[in-house]
Amino acid sequence: MSQLQTDVDTEFVSLETLSQKIAGLTKNTDAASQQALATAKSKMGYDANSSFYDKVAVDLNGLQVRVDAEPSPATPHLDLAISAIRENLLMGDGSMQLTHQQQNTLSLTYLRLTQTTIDSEIGALLTRELGLKNGTSSSSPSTQASSSSAGKSATSTTSK
Repeated sequence: MSQLQTDVDTEFVSLETLSQKIAGLTKNTDAASQQALATAKSKMGYDANSSFYDKVAVDLNGLQVRVDAEPSPATPHLDLAISAIRENLLMGDGSMQLTHQQQNTLSLTYLRLTQTTIDSEIGALLTRELGLKNGTSSSSPSTQASSSSAGKSATSTTSK
């Protein structure tokens, strides 16, 4: 779980940094700035980041296997939390991966809104996981119901 969180956080920081760089370079018209802009856009493009989505899919599948290997009363809640992360990052309408494929770059606003949603989902999953490890049962993760719609509404703020 912590590796998934690290991978996701690292990708968001990288993409946010590139988005800020692109915004700054867009204002400059000199050749060096335009070359740097092209390089930044290339690094932020979907093709340059597709391995991140592959890694997250593997991480989520591994986590799902571990959760399902030892069924407990919490398993349905953990399954829902994993599904919410998968939907918002990888597979759902308006997911980060789909938006990235369609637009090739992601705006800073979109990234920040999506990161807030994903961080909330991962936090709920971690809380549940820690509760199980400590032998306590916390209430079901509260972010699942609203998280999918948050990611989808952020789509409208992306840049093309």
